[in-house]
Amino acid sequence: MRRPVAWIALVVVAGGTLAACADPADQDPCVSYAALTATVDDLRELAQTEGGSASVAAKAVAAKAQLNQLEALSEDRLDAAASRLRTAVDDLQLAAGSEAQDPAAPLVSAAVDDVRDAFAALAESLDTQCTTG
Repeated sequence: MRRPVAWIALVVVAGGTLAACADPADQDPCVSYAALTATVDDLRELAQTEGGSASVAAKAVAAKAQLNQLEALSEDRLDAAASRLRTAVDDLQLAAGSEAQDPAAPLVSAAVDDVRDAFAALAESLDTQCTTG
């Protein structure tokens, strides 16, 4: 009877050990920050050139996913700045969707500016911790 319990314990310990062996880059907030930086830059450029295209929506979803990962790795130190950026990306996504015919429309332009400003606030917190480039 002890044998199955021993195997279960071995599987649990081995599973925990394998989880700890994940790629260190996946656990580095600076790697996540660099990826988010590139995605936000792409999002702003797409919004300005393509307006309400599906690529803007897809890039917004990617930016929010990367922001979630960065926020999780930062151990709640970036909550306010991350929340502000998430809201700005949501607003840009909505503006781009509502003004699909004109990428230079005022709502899209204002939303791009908000994303830029919100990202700058987040970057201020991370630039001292991470080197980008």
